[in-house]
Amino acid sequence: MAALRALPVRQRQAVVLRYLEDLSTAETAGLMGCTQGTVKRAAHDSLRALRSTLTEHAKR
Repeated sequence: MAALRALPVRQRQAVVLRYLEDLSTAETAGLMGCTQGTVKRAAHDSLRALRSTLTEHAKR
């Protein structure tokens, strides 16, 4: 949860809506007020950041 909270707001919104709430890209874009491409990019960037953060945490 700390890693999720550390994400920028738009990235956190995208990952929560897409993967935790299981909404489609179109539904997420509608709720976020942006394009589907923006949602895809934000979700991609957030997952990459989460992987990096969690991998570093696991190495400790």
